Amino acid sequence: MTDLIVTDRKILRQVSKETTPQEVESLGLIKRLREANAKAWVNGAGLAAIQIGVPLRFSWYTIMKNGQVTEGTLLNPVIIQRYGIIKEKEGCLSIPHKYTEVERAYEIEYVTNGKKKRARGYLSRLIQHEIDHMDGILNDERKKS
Repeated sequence: MTDLIVTDRKILRQVSKETTPQEVESLGLIKRLREANAKAWVNGAGLAAIQIGVPLRFSWYTIMKNGQVTEGTLLNPVIIQRYGIIKEKEGCLSIPHKYTEVERAYEIEYVTNGKKKRARGYLSRLIQHEIDHMDGILNDERKKS
């Protein structure tokens, strides 16, 4: 049975706990997140574990990179630096059929799975969105600047 994407804001506002690669594997989170995404109201770019009711700091995502679909994961991610600001509309699989203009950093430096990385543009926005989920923040509730 495929997990359903959570729309209950009480659940989604939970702050997720740190996790381990072993816990992610034992819960089958990558497979569960892929399957939930495939059954969503629209094919999304990523899902945080909390969006299927699992309050752990983990997310799976998929993007086009160099003309190919590339998957990635975020394990206990933390943003350590932000550069530039861009405001764009974004959707959320937990808030069906609603798009909200959200201000995000254009480029970020972050740590995931103990490794320092950098992302810009769409990937930066996606990572910030997923980290917001792990912090219990929904894009339509972000403070407008």
